[in-house]
Amino acid sequence: MTRSSFRAASALLVVAVAIPACIVHEGEPHPLYTNDEPPQPPNRVARLFGPIAAIDGKDVSHLGKSFSLLPGCHIVKLAPKTGEINAVGSGGYVASLPPALYAFRMRPTHTYEIEVVLDSTTGPVGPITIRAWDRDANGGALEQSPVTSTVEIDDCMKWRP
Repeated sequence: MTRSSFRAASALLVVAVAIPACIVHEGEPHPLYTNDEPPQPPNRVARLFGPIAAIDGKDVSHLGKSFSLLPGCHIVKLAPKTGEINAVGSGGYVASLPPALYAFRMRPTHTYEIEVVLDSTTGPVGPITIRAWDRDANGGALEQSPVTSTVEIDDCMKWRP
């Protein structure tokens, strides 16, 4: 298999060491407010978790996987790769992710999560599933899809919480 055909075929493949994997909610979320916004209490912000490259056009790849944002529409770009090391040191994974944008209509107290789940039953190379969720404070969850057109982004940008 050539490098380019492998890259095309591997959008949903992952190199792994037989472990189940998903995004872990670790640490305090990094606040992404304007410079003049004071820190906000948890009941006034939304939380976002996942392998994220950019939020609203700003590169956040170096800031971790956990963020707090003010309510409103936020455009989230998926990172090109993600990975995890098992806490007991028995393995880990690295995944190449397909390009994707999400237009989240974020509400206060909600958690928005992009999770990457590895099917470890297929050995060291296997498929992954990417799912995004809007979870409310009462435990309800709605699955979110990546945007497929600029119209979806425009509609989101007009939305007010």
